[in-house]
Amino acid sequence: MKVEFLQNFEAKTTTGTRAIAAGTVLDLAEDKAGKLLVAGIVKVVESVPFNPVALPYLDQRGRLVVPFDCPPKYRYWAGGQTVQETLRGLFEERAAIMQHDGGLSRDQAEQEAARIVSSYVKDYHKGESNE
Repeated sequence: MKVEFLQNFEAKTTTGTRAIAAGTVLDLAEDKAGKLLVAGIVKVVESVPFNPVALPYLDQRGRLVVPFDCPPKYRYWAGGQTVQETLRGLFEERAAIMQHDGGLSRDQAEQEAARIVSSYVKDYHKGESNE
């Protein structure tokens, strides 16, 4: 994965350490790049090809699934929109479908969409407290 260092970094190597200057672009193994991404030390400069139909969704258990090959807009791990923004979009989409195709009033559709999306948020926070 091609990444750009956002700050100066000391990398441990088999022969000691290597100083990497901010702005340096390197091709790193996925696992190493992933750790540096999470730490905010690098950003991806060569994006993963995306599948325009690989969109985020809530699975049958109400869990948010964001496919790795989704459009860059949804890739929260690479500077895309936040998980909250993605959930907001899913809420709006579900409400619109239930109103238009399901014949619900706007208020009813929004209440049902909120119930569906909030089940994810509730389960997500349960998982945080167990860690």
